Amino acid sequence: MPCILSRPSFQVPPNRAQHVGRVPSHAFPRKVLAAGRQRKGATCLATRSQTECSTSATNNEQHKQNSRRTLLQIASATAFSTLFYPRAPAVAIPLAPLGKVGVPTGGKKLRLTVDEAKDMLANDLAVGQYFVTGNLTKELFADDCRFKDPTNDIVGLARYVKALGILFDPLDSSVELVSIQVTGPSTIEADWTLGGTLKLPWRPKIGRIQGHTIYTLNNDGIVQTQEQQWSISGVKALVETFTPGAGK
Repeated sequence: MPCILSRPSFQVPPNRAQHVGRVPSHAFPRKVLAAGRQRKGATCLATRSQTECSTSATNNEQHKQNSRRTLLQIASATAFSTLFYPRAPAVAIPLAPLGKVGVPTGGKKLRLTVDEAKDMLANDLAVGQYFVTGNLTKELFADDCRFKDPTNDIVGLARYVKALGILFDPLDSSVELVSIQVTGPSTIEADWTLGGTLKLPWRPKIGRIQGHTIYTLNNDGIVQTQEQQWSISGVKALVETFTPGAGK
């Protein structure tokens, strides 16, 4: 009888069956594998960075809206008081915590004549631009000096200087001194114009306004009160303060 040779059957060992159709990792060079991991990691980081930036921008916008909403509520209450109670004293707007009057801010107080005081005030206005910078001669003002304008009534030199420092952007604001003169034994009066940008999140513009300031000196020859009058009402000033770009 002829001899019939049967082909032996071949079976994949169980422990290797699961690897059929897959290329083992050791078949790739290590540099190729490392490059793949780096690309995958960079993609993850880019996605996470975009998500974090988007979240941060949303949070900043919400913070600006909340700040503006709060200040608008303050402005509405102040404007209502001004309209219906015109004889009530002005109240300082709490744009930032000003604190108590505190310790004296100046050194030894100067004893000047009214003409010398006028010249120093002229320099503080024209050169120091102190209405928008806070750079005034502190020795020329009493530590408990009263500063009053159509929207604020502040007692205390330290508080006033601090308020000026957080209110105007000095790089985009200016004061122009029109005239200053002695009008009495202890009175100095100045005319000026002012305009600029406030340091608020929505960067409101204050249109150029005309102002008149009356300085009253005490017995030591330094300023005890500073009272301002503006060419616009306190209500309009508040509206410009809380309206982005209103004074453009």
